[in-house]
Amino acid sequence: MYKNFYTHCYNHNMKSESNMIKLRVGGVPEHFNLPWRLAINSGALKKHGIDAKWKEFHSGTGAMVQALNNDEVDVATLLTEGAIKAVADSAEVKAQFELYAFYTKTPLIWGVHVPTQSDLHSLQDLKNTTFAISRFGSGSHLMAYLLAESLGLDIHNLQFEIIDNLKGARALFRQGGNYVFLWEKFMTKPFVDHGEMRRIVDFPTPWSCFVTCVRKSVLEKHPKQLKQLMKTVLRTAKQLKKSKITPKLIASQYQLELEDVHTWLDTTQWYKKVSLDQELLQQVQTKLKQLKII
Repeated sequence: MYKNFYTHCYNHNMKSESNMIKLRVGGVPEHFNLPWRLAINSGALKKHGIDAKWKEFHSGTGAMVQALNNDEVDVATLLTEGAIKAVADSAEVKAQFELYAFYTKTPLIWGVHVPTQSDLHSLQDLKNTTFAISRFGSGSHLMAYLLAESLGLDIHNLQFEIIDNLKGARALFRQGGNYVFLWEKFMTKPFVDHGEMRRIVDFPTPWSCFVTCVRKSVLEKHPKQLKQLMKTVLRTAKQLKKSKITPKLIASQYQLELEDVHTWLDTTQWYKKVSLDQELLQQVQTKLKQLKII
């Protein structure tokens, strides 16, 4: 099915390997990032002199921030709020990356999940619970603050349990207890459907959810190639949205129900141009400051 998509979308005119710049690209193993994987694996980037390799980060934004700073990846797509916090927190140890371009226009729809056998059945029951988060500074961590604020809770008295990733949350939930876990609703839906966890409610981010970040040293050396990289990925997203084979491709790759994939595609938009909305960045930064997260 990948091959069919590549054949349909791309015409390969590759440059020689000696003229290629090598880029290490990171992202979470979720359906939002399929345009990255397709653009990289199709060879479409090689005709622009880019040899890109994809690396998956199951632990999310916090792990990718660390990888960017440690020169383990050159490019990574992070949750907007996590990227902004990482840059704002870099007063003592300067961030080695910068926000480059927005990736998706639509918000991320987080599910508010609890263990199946817990005593938690509504948002009002969440007042004295522990939030399961992948790590501090992650999206699941920052969204816990936003959820708590919306419930009128004292956000500075929240309790957290670090679980690393979705797999860790599933293991924690099997032990029972009153925990709350925020994660993208379509990725958790198979486990909700199978009774591993319950989703109390959806909780969308109040802004565009993903921004692509680039190591400063790489951006200084290869600005044209990085822009072409982003343009190719966004063009791939546009083609993905239109392709008739997309729903089955996503359902197969991410073990999702076809009906859920159609719903997700209908409500998801990627950016059409390589751009960074400064007003939106300021909006997110202001909110994080208001919550005293940064």
